[in-house]
Amino acid sequence: MRLFLLPTSLSTGGLLLAALFLGACDGGQGDRPSTSDGDELGSCGRLAKTIGPATWLEPDKAPKVCAGRPPDRTVCLSGLTVVAIDRFDEIGDGSTRGNYYLEDTSDDPPPFAGVLIYRPAFSPPDLRLVEGDVVDFFGSLQEFGGPTSTSPTGFNYCRTLPELGGALTFRFDNHFAQPPKVIPIEELKSYETGRPYLGMLVKLLNPQLNPDGGKDSKGRYTAAFNVGAIADVADVPQVSNELYDIQAEGPPLVGNTKFKSITGIVTYFFGFRIAPRSAADIEL
Repeated sequence: MRLFLLPTSLSTGGLLLAALFLGACDGGQGDRPSTSDGDELGSCGRLAKTIGPATWLEPDKAPKVCAGRPPDRTVCLSGLTVVAIDRFDEIGDGSTRGNYYLEDTSDDPPPFAGVLIYRPAFSPPDLRLVEGDVVDFFGSLQEFGGPTSTSPTGFNYCRTLPELGGALTFRFDNHFAQPPKVIPIEELKSYETGRPYLGMLVKLLNPQLNPDGGKDSKGRYTAAFNVGAIADVADVPQVSNELYDIQAEGPPLVGNTKFKSITGIVTYFFGFRIAPRSAADIEL
C-alpha cells in the first residue's frame, strides 16, 4: 500500500497552521473579515492555473530516474467543488481509499481544473463533506510517478499523476451540480492530450466498447473502448469500477456495446480510465 507523506507544516499539530492559513484564504472556520475580497470562491489559487502540461516527459525512453520531474510544492487553493468521493472497495480487501476528486468551481471547467486528493485531512477534524460542497485546500501538490512495485520505473516515459495531500476546509454548499465537461474520447488516446482532464468529471458521447467487453482482474473490473488505431496498446482508454460496483449494479459491459454517453472521473494507472460514480452515469 502506498503511503503519502504530508509536508512538515501539516504534521503533528501542523493542521492548526493549515487552518490558520486557510482562514487567511477566506476559507477558515473563524470570524470572517469585515471587508470582502470580492470573490465568493476565495483569493487563493485555482487548479487550472496550478497544474499544467508535463514538460518533463521523456517519450523515447523510460529511465530509472526521471531527473526532470518537479519536486513537491506547497499550494493554497480556493473554491474547489467536490465532484466525487471514493467510498467503494473495488478490490475487496476490506477498505475504501477515501480519496476525493476536486474541480475548480465553474459552469465550464477549463483544462487542468481537476485533481485527486489522496486521503485528505479536514479542518476541523470532524468535518464531513458530500459531493457538491465547495472547499478550500492547503497542503502539497505532488507529481506521483507511479508504483515501483508494479513497474521498476513507475509510469512509462516519466509520466506522472498530479495529486494533492493536505487539509480541506468548508467554504459553502453548492446547490447546483458541477457539470461534466464533454470531451471526445480521442483526447484520452495519449498522455499529452489526456493529462488536462485528469481528476475531472467528463462526459463521453457515443463511446463503444471493444469486442472483449468487461474483464475482472483481482476485483478491478474494466472494459476497453474501441478507439481504432493506437500507437501503444497500453494507452487504450477504459471504463472502470473504481467508484462503484459495475458488475453488481450494471449496466453490463458487453463487447461492442455502444452507449449514448458515459460520465465519470478521468483517472490514470498506466493508461486512462473513466470511473463512473453510479449506474446513472452510464446511458444506453
